[in-house]
Amino acid sequence: MPISKSNLKTAGQLLAPQKSRLALLLVLTAIQAVFFTVVDPLALKWLIDAINEGNQSFFMWLAIIVTSVATGGRLLIYWTTLTRQKIKNTLQEQLSVDLANSYYQHDCQEITHHGRGYYISRLYDEPKKLSEMIDTLVAFTTCIFICISGISVAIWISWEITLALAIILPCLYLLANRFSGKISDSTKQLQESEAQFKSILATVVDSYKHVRLFSLNKTAQSTIKSGLQASLDAQYKNTRYSALYQSISAVFLSYTELAVIIVAGFQVILGVITIGSLFALTRAFSLIINAVEQLSALVPRLATLDALLDRYSEFKSLATDADAHTELTDSDTISFNNVDFDFQAKPILKSTTLTVDKCDRVLISGPNGAGKSTLAHLLTGFYTPNQGEISKPAMSHISASLYPFGLLPGTLGDNIDRIIAQGGDRQKADELIAKLGILECLDKPFERLSEGQKKKCQIAICLLKTASVYLLDEPLANIDDASKSDILQIINDYTQNAALLMIMHEGNRFSHMFNRFLNIEGQGNVKLV
Repeated sequence: MPISKSNLKTAGQLLAPQKSRLALLLVLTAIQAVFFTVVDPLALKWLIDAINEGNQSFFMWLAIIVTSVATGGRLLIYWTTLTRQKIKNTLQEQLSVDLANSYYQHDCQEITHHGRGYYISRLYDEPKKLSEMIDTLVAFTTCIFICISGISVAIWISWEITLALAIILPCLYLLANRFSGKISDSTKQLQESEAQFKSILATVVDSYKHVRLFSLNKTAQSTIKSGLQASLDAQYKNTRYSALYQSISAVFLSYTELAVIIVAGFQVILGVITIGSLFALTRAFSLIINAVEQLSALVPRLATLDALLDRYSEFKSLATDADAHTELTDSDTISFNNVDFDFQAKPILKSTTLTVDKCDRVLISGPNGAGKSTLAHLLTGFYTPNQGEISKPAMSHISASLYPFGLLPGTLGDNIDRIIAQGGDRQKADELIAKLGILECLDKPFERLSEGQKKKCQIAICLLKTASVYLLDEPLANIDDASKSDILQIINDYTQNAALLMIMHEGNRFSHMFNRFLNIEGQGNVKLV
């Protein structure tokens, strides 16, 4: 079986919110398939028989009726095509938002390992491919009903000739393939909108820690939804124009075919023997062969869908509780008890035991590559130890500015407003903005700021959250020398009654601001004094 039972169940759950519209689409698709498969060959038979019998009045009326019905049928195809795209758009949006929700519950070490491009593909490209299950379902429904209807028509006309026609089926298949519409090139806008959305999504992916720290999960989902809308609208517009072009082309092709029959028919009336039944069988069999070929082509598509559903379920299953591997305490202390941790096959901690108390001022130092930033991720709970125990406050009581730093799409002001909406203090925000001199940055996206402005904005956002523990990774990086003392004083003022940990290469210059010193020497050796 091309698709497993468990994945069929998963697909059913994903399609459940769209079951009403999807059921209507499949019913209309089945009616459409039966209608054209039955009416097309029988109309051809009756038209040619009318020509053979010389019944011009019946022939003309039948031609007009068939033309009108065929035109209406093409309009139905146009409508079902647009409805199908709407369902696909809704499904893709649902999948992207759902996977984004899972993303913010994934292990940070795995996210660091795979990188942002991997998750952009998982959150955008794979939902887009998964939404094509609608196309597969519609194609399967169409092919099944065409086969059943076509065989029924062929047998009803003449089962003996039906057997004889099996000899020339390959030739009929080649002839049927000649009647395919051309789709106009209207993908430029679609490609541009997709590129813009991937840029937005990259920013959302980079904001992983920010979203976790400030409980902005729903805001992140909303950002994905609104950012995705432009791409989905462009995709729908592209399908709309392509479907309209195909529908109009198909209508005129039908007119052309009928015109040929009408013109040739008058010649047949003059003395040619009718072959209406044979023409009808030929048409019916061309439809059957085309449907069988499409059913065969569905097998690899179903296998691809099965793999995508496996990956979807796997991605969802990797979501974990943010603090599942950490002992949460009501105290304001952080404790490491015999902790071992390796990062990228490199030992960072070996049997490390330490405690950071409330109101401690801890300077974290060490050579490049020793593991200072990695330790910061352990302290905040983004990484989990290989061995030993870590007890700390819940992430809701921790604020940090870690590398790499990322915000949600929008301006700096937008991001500050989101934090305030989660319970932040507007007055405190205004004070930090004024003291750090970043008022001019509020209307600009974070990525367009200078490196020094970015660092000040990171500090402001970190301090805006009321927390028991504050941790800043290189807060003075890219800050002009004259401002460094003032910025450290701001950090100290806004972290009173809380533990403060800072990673700094030039910490000796400001050692008087700290009461404890944690030195990471490399190869797992750590000293806290």
